[in-house]
Amino acid sequence: MIKIKYLLPILSLFLFACKKEQLLNNNPVKAVQLNIKGLVLTDTLEFTLNDKNIGEAINNEFKINVSLFNASDQIQVRKKSDHKAVSRISLAENPFNQTKRIFYDGVTFSDNVAITPVKNPENMGFRLRFTTTFIDFYGGPVDVEFFDEYIDYDKFEFVYKPLNKVIKNVSGAFSDFMELPSLEPDHQYYFKVYKSGTKDLPYKSSEHVFITDPENNYGQFVPFAKGDSQLISIMPNGDANSVTDYYQTADLSADFK
Repeated sequence: MIKIKYLLPILSLFLFACKKEQLLNNNPVKAVQLNIKGLVLTDTLEFTLNDKNIGEAINNEFKINVSLFNASDQIQVRKKSDHKAVSRISLAENPFNQTKRIFYDGVTFSDNVAITPVKNPENMGFRLRFTTTFIDFYGGPVDVEFFDEYIDYDKFEFVYKPLNKVIKNVSGAFSDFMELPSLEPDHQYYFKVYKSGTKDLPYKSSEHVFITDPENNYGQFVPFAKGDSQLISIMPNGDANSVTDYYQTADLSADFK
């Protein structure tokens, strides 16, 4: 039987060890609240935590069954069809309320798509992405050059004036942010797309390229919206087997606000 005079020192050592352990663990895991939104253009994505399904997403519909997480959690993202891993979402300790803006097009995945506000309220801001399924696309990034388009009424012809504004290395992910000022009345923004680092069309063969004038293949930019910031997707007219004149544009920003 242990006498009390021996028990007291043992208890003291135990209490000291507990206090020391508390000091070593004075940063417990924090809880955070997470909201996930965005746009999934292809497939259905599943979100899993510790091998448990906690939600899924397709198009702009996100159904997440959990809102509170530990800041140390890693959320796995995979395709629902074959459970192939796509990416993972990491959480920060701060702030408590966090939002992840997801974008996935079957190739490119991002969980931090940002809508950057314009610095000048008279300007329009945007970030670009370029996408195509065309079989003869060369496979790398593109450069997008901007022009001021207007009619020369003396010659009765359209004029495309270069603006020395180019966004380089545009890919399936959204590019760096750019602002454009408003133009004079009856002027519009147009653009050309080149294979990055060149003035060439971004195709490896012209066999299935049915463009009337390759040197003057422009796309009309989205209507100017003063003070607005957009996420613009550009793609050639056509399909997987051929491309034709001009380009299509679409603003995807509504799903990330």
